[in-house]
Amino acid sequence: MKERFFTFVLLVGGLCAIVAGVLIGQRLSALSDDALAWAGGSLFGCAVMLVPLAVLAGVAWFALRWKEASAAARTAMPAQTPPVVIVSGGQALPWYPQAQQTPALASATELEYASTPRKFTVVGGEDE
Repeated sequence: MKERFFTFVLLVGGLCAIVAGVLIGQRLSALSDDALAWAGGSLFGCAVMLVPLAVLAGVAWFALRWKEASAAARTAMPAQTPPVVIVSGGQALPWYPQAQQTPALASATELEYASTPRKFTVVGGEDE
């Protein structure tokens, strides 16, 4: 669709330029020097104006291509997602009858040792 539109604009612009050239050529002898200078200056000014317009169009084209390329790169590379972890809900862990199910009772020597008062020494401190 864009190509057809640009082709149409190019054809209409070319046709207008040819018609304007023919009309100016026929009336050139009837125009005064001031009118010819004005027409020449206008044409030269329009031609000079096309240079920054072409630069602006080039920058816009480059920016559009850059945006399309970055969008394509963004969709091509998936986002950083954590790996999928699947937990199978099969059997429960087996029961081991040889394992102790209750905590072991403390022996008498451990209880006796735990009941004696403990003595602490502070290093670098004064003796009591």
